Amino acid sequence: MIVLLVLSMFAASSLAYFQGFKFSFTNDTELEVFRRQTLIMNCSSYEEIEWLIPDDSNALIKHVSNYEASIFINQTTKCDSGDYVCRSKYNWNQFARIHINVRGLKYSFKHKDRITLQFGEKLNATCSDEGGVKWSIPPDSSVLIEKISVFEESVVSNGSVPFDTGRYICESKSNPGERAWFSIYVESNGYVRIKKP
Repeated sequence: MIVLLVLSMFAASSLAYFQGFKFSFTNDTELEVFRRQTLIMNCSSYEEIEWLIPDDSNALIKHVSNYEASIFINQTTKCDSGDYVCRSKYNWNQFARIHINVRGLKYSFKHKDRITLQFGEKLNATCSDEGGVKWSIPPDSSVLIEKISVFEESVVSNGSVPFDTGRYICESKSNPGERAWFSIYVESNGYVRIKKP
């Protein structure tokens, strides 16, 4: 389920003013959201502004003008957690910051829902959650599940074979509705799969 989350709904008033800026959030605030939400943050000023966002964030910056811009994140992931700063382009002492904490799965196969591997190619994909995770893999797969910690597990293959083709699902133990997945297709290169009797 996608939830539209506009930060101005969380402020005491619809807009907060700070050092000549107009924000849809108050200065130095924190917000906790769940994975797969839609998140919008607005900022405008009488001075030219810029947004600073976390390195791994999926955020898109939508510029209305040099003086107004919005952050738009569709389908939030754990990688979107971090500090978002709207500041004056020429006076860095004028800024507002909000810290976003996205609850849910964190995984190393971001933006990949289909992975094509060559025969013999290695695979290593990790998934973690605060409550721990569990993997579901194709029944004939030679891929191994390795527990890295109480919270993190990897699916690993030192040499992929066609039996590994299929869907791999990582699911949160503490919140079973939270899951991420990708499909693997292993190119056979002449390898013939023999069906089990």
